[in-house]
Amino acid sequence: MGPRVLRTVFEVLKRSAMGRLGLWTHGGLELRTPEVAFVDSENFPAPKWAQVVAAQQGRGTRNLSIGVSGSFFFPRPGHGDIPLPDRSGMPPGMELEIPREATRGDAALVSSLVQVPSDAAVELVVLEGGPSHLDRPKDFARMIVDARTKFGAGRVLAVPGIAAPHNLGVLAYCGIDLMDSSRIAYDSARGLFHTADGAVPRDSLEEIPCACPSCASGGPLLEHNDHMLRVELAVAKTALRHGTLRELAERRAMNDPWSTAVLRELDLRHYEFQELHYPVSNGAVKAYSPFALSRPDVVRFQRFVSGLYRSPPSPRVLLLLPCSARKPYSESRTHRRFREAIEACGNPYAVHEVMVTSPLGLVPRELERTYPAAHYDVPVTGDWSRDEIGMLTGMLRAFLERNRYDAVVAHVSTEAPFVREAVPDATFTAEGRTGSEEALSRLTAALREAVAGIPAIGGAQRRSEDLASLARSQFGEAGDALVAGATLKGRWPFTRIFRGGQQLGMVTDRGPISLTLPGGRVLAEKRVACVEIEDFHPQGNIFAVGVTGATPDVRVGSEVAVVHNGDVRAVGVARMHHREMVELRRGEAVRARHREASLKS
Repeated sequence: MGPRVLRTVFEVLKRSAMGRLGLWTHGGLELRTPEVAFVDSENFPAPKWAQVVAAQQGRGTRNLSIGVSGSFFFPRPGHGDIPLPDRSGMPPGMELEIPREATRGDAALVSSLVQVPSDAAVELVVLEGGPSHLDRPKDFARMIVDARTKFGAGRVLAVPGIAAPHNLGVLAYCGIDLMDSSRIAYDSARGLFHTADGAVPRDSLEEIPCACPSCASGGPLLEHNDHMLRVELAVAKTALRHGTLRELAERRAMNDPWSTAVLRELDLRHYEFQELHYPVSNGAVKAYSPFALSRPDVVRFQRFVSGLYRSPPSPRVLLLLPCSARKPYSESRTHRRFREAIEACGNPYAVHEVMVTSPLGLVPRELERTYPAAHYDVPVTGDWSRDEIGMLTGMLRAFLERNRYDAVVAHVSTEAPFVREAVPDATFTAEGRTGSEEALSRLTAALREAVAGIPAIGGAQRRSEDLASLARSQFGEAGDALVAGATLKGRWPFTRIFRGGQQLGMVTDRGPISLTLPGGRVLAEKRVACVEIEDFHPQGNIFAVGVTGATPDVRVGSEVAVVHNGDVRAVGVARMHHREMVELRRGEAVRARHREASLKS
């Protein structure tokens, strides 16, 4: 757990990947982000509905005005509620020292992150460079990651000069809180007609594909473009509220090469930063685009199964099965029939079921209710792309290197060619439809032969091993300590975990293990999933202002123990990742389930 850092007056109200709905309180004014500062000048007046304006000469009269200043070469003082310092006038990447102040009041305007220390007393960080970012998507992605890493979650991050309806969703996904309409104003002067799919010359349109007030009345192009930017901002905020900002970013990236490059760069080279912001429990994962293979929560699951997962020790036969549209798989009609065929083999608990699917790759049966295995939706066509095949064959080989079996049975159909390539010694039983009576009979016969000679394995033993596997997926090696020697009560998946007369936790149909205070003490001893607080006994939920640190494994949705100097004060669900807990001073850090004070009272 690291030291506390400078915190500013910013509260994250809702999160979706790196994007956030926030509330910034400044000088008695409130700004809800993400937001667009609309240019306000004589030639380009801001729309009347604008919440924020970017103005020169003190024109801004709306809720919040940002004073646009000059540059080092043409100094001009900025006015408004938040006057910005002069720009350097140099494009990003040009190493030329300009003798100017990068901060003014509560705002910093930087072309290089070294210009402002991480503990500077500023609330707004503006990355200058404007349209030059559109020529350097890789550098832009790196700059965003570096800026947020350096300045933390508690500052408003602004990037002017690049927002348009077709990329605003991607900018919001990057965690940019404040954009402006200067690109829209410039493009309007050039006669470009903007939509969420891109921009085209208005003169090239035989029909106007819009019914906004400006288009319906034949009004100025600027009014239409401003309206489209406003609409896309509302779309992005709606996606944020519903936790689907990644899906919006993927859709927009399909129509814009710059957005595609930014999203791909973030996925390929900034996985660790992105993964930090992805929850470990969430709503539906809509895996409809090629980008789904590289989204961080999917890659996190793939990496765990390929590199860290340990299969239950008793089963000696691996059974590869296809996925199902219904989640969890075991509740589908097809998988119930698979289960009947497995039970007919005579030693069903000697068989370890693993589903072959995209985009997750491999899903062990005992993890089917966890995130994202129980939450993804993918078009089922039976066709596999080259990327999907490469991912699956690589995962199969890595999985079998770490987890040894006496035999492998593959009851798959369209997956058979690449499964055979990865596991040439497997026995294939489907030969067409996996749910046909003939295929199921072959499956039972192959399993009966594979388990012959393996000592009978009881259901209680296997259930304990499956629970240990689930615990490791949630808490790492500390999961073994949580369930070692435990007695299980209830019917899977509704299972209560007891040891020494105390309940340590409970598994429900939602997937993860929910902790009790005794279970939290086990994790606290291992220094896993812990949130450190000041010396108080929580009476309700725990807020960021009272947090002093957190272990680096804490993500949104993590089951955590709330501790002070080793004393477990509460257990609950994290509402922030570990960095936010020390970078923010507002907002709910942990939603407490059990509190020590409530037991003592």
